[in-house]
Amino acid sequence: MREERETVELEERIGYRFRDAALLAEALRHASMLAEDADENSYQRLEYLGDAVLNLCVAELTFHRFPDAGEGELSQARSAVINNRNLFRVGRAIGIPEALQTDPSVLGKGGGVTPKMIADTVEAVTGAVFLDGGMEEARRFVRSHFWEERPVERLVAQYDAKSRLQERCQRDGAPLPRYRVLAEEGPPHRKIFTVSVTSGAGRSVRATGNTKKEAEMEAAAALLALLEEEEGK
Repeated sequence: MREERETVELEERIGYRFRDAALLAEALRHASMLAEDADENSYQRLEYLGDAVLNLCVAELTFHRFPDAGEGELSQARSAVINNRNLFRVGRAIGIPEALQTDPSVLGKGGGVTPKMIADTVEAVTGAVFLDGGMEEARRFVRSHFWEERPVERLVAQYDAKSRLQERCQRDGAPLPRYRVLAEEGPPHRKIFTVSVTSGAGRSVRATGNTKKEAEMEAAAALLALLEEEEGK
């Protein structure tokens, strides 16, 4: 009963009820759970399929959302939505760290459930939704968790924030931005990084993120906004 209740709760967070429960089980099965003679699969095959489905869904969404964008801009927008940071964010939101089935030895090695494992599992879940419900259900899953929760324009702006901040400093003849990790807290699958960035003009801001890179990008975006606000005054 407990496992059934947990599955129902997971499906509610995913936003899809599986007709074939075995597909969801496979999407949540790490390779460490397989015996040598096992007739089951880990999430890796579904991850392969889900990666393709996710790319197609987001390519379609960005194509319609940015009608004047060229190929390069569309590729950047897609990369801003589909990356390990965003996959990890979605995975945490739907409860993948708690639902992922791993051998106890994985936890015993100290690394535990890693952000990469969570990101890969989200792709596997995408593939499972596609196989069980078809392309329209896959689109709905992607729109719900990758598109509507955070405005895509913000994701795109953050994705290239570090490059744009560096270009601004070079344009102004200022020293390049300096990033520093101020804090690293929490277990491996729920880490929170606090990072500061200082510009050549002496301005400094701090931001947090689930990875060091995400925190750096958040900080760079915040510092860019501050500099642009001061420039406009």
